[in-house]
Amino acid sequence: MSAITNQLPQLQPPCAAPATNQAAVINTDPTARGLFDLHPAVEAPENELLCNRFLSRHGSMLIVGNTGIGKSSLVMQMMIRWALGEGCFGINPARPLKSLLVQGENDEQDLAEMRDGVVGSLGLTTEQRATVNGSVVVCHEVERSSEEFVDEVLERLIVIHQPDLVWIDPVFQYLGGDSNQQEDVSEFRARNGPANSNPNLRAYDAAGSAEFGNWPRAMLSLQSTNDRSIYKLVAAKRGGRLGWRMADGTTPSFTKLLTHSHQPGVIYWQEAEMAANPPNPAQPANQPPINAADQQQQPPVNIPNNGLNDIDRAVLAAVPMNGSVEKKVLITQVNRLSCIGENAIGKALKRLIPGRLEEVKVPRPKTRQAVHLRRVQPQPQQPQQPANPPDQLCQPG
Repeated sequence: MSAITNQLPQLQPPCAAPATNQAAVINTDPTARGLFDLHPAVEAPENELLCNRFLSRHGSMLIVGNTGIGKSSLVMQMMIRWALGEGCFGINPARPLKSLLVQGENDEQDLAEMRDGVVGSLGLTTEQRATVNGSVVVCHEVERSSEEFVDEVLERLIVIHQPDLVWIDPVFQYLGGDSNQQEDVSEFRARNGPANSNPNLRAYDAAGSAEFGNWPRAMLSLQSTNDRSIYKLVAAKRGGRLGWRMADGTTPSFTKLLTHSHQPGVIYWQEAEMAANPPNPAQPANQPPINAADQQQQPPVNIPNNGLNDIDRAVLAAVPMNGSVEKKVLITQVNRLSCIGENAIGKALKRLIPGRLEEVKVPRPKTRQAVHLRRVQPQPQQPQQPANPPDQLCQPG
């Protein structure tokens, strides 16, 4: 589990006075303002870190996933892309961002291997490498935790480097308590930022106390799938702000399908569709490859797309333009990619069948036929015949 935050106390740079272990005193007196004294985001654009305020200054984000799934390499890729001001899997920085990574899980060689996989896959120039080197700083810390970790490591590094983002990987290592005990988790996160209630979607994928689901302002969940080569990146909290879309280009999505690089020994994440369709070599190295899944999928010309709600469009987008898909598979896919309930998907299918979709039976050995769905194909238009064909010319006898 990796946490990213920028809520830690912003201390003044140390003066020439002797160093002391005394923690900074922070004013915690409660304050309240009138409702219309609150300022909209447009008046403080400098507080936006990830676009559409997916993450703002003084906010927190949690990246969760099973051990060994690749969270650390994903964090490395995000830090490098965001340092260059470039998006990473549809998560775009408001400006080039400086990151401080404090971690205790990977040794120096592991981190270098992750770095080289990302840098090599992106084809960064010498100038871009220099930018990344000045905007991504790393500290390996394995000895201190809890208050000692915050006071002696985080606060001092923040004063020195003044980062936009602070990454803690893994957060459990520095807890200094029981991750299943709410009071221990609450005490740790209280030093890192305010709690945020109303979690939704996959917000409770984080193991341990529910405080880990309540605290972060945003949450990303990296999950495995039935296909060992495919993983899901789920925007579990505030995902709607990312603007992710399904294949039709309009239906909201909260999931990206990712895969590891197919090059042996290269540690690099890429979108699953991108792996199947490698980027054009003529494309500039510092530009992200075009993802075919991001291109709008057009419906058949004789089937207008008007009159459909978001759920109908989500279901229709999951049906291939040619061929068919098993009905059960389609329902599961739409449910996972867009977090739409199966009952709502079933109602959408009733609206789409017949008309835009039709059911077909596919034989299976030693069991019942499978029910597949396919698009209703446009009927070829017959050329119109003149009502009164002209008389044929008479040939001379």
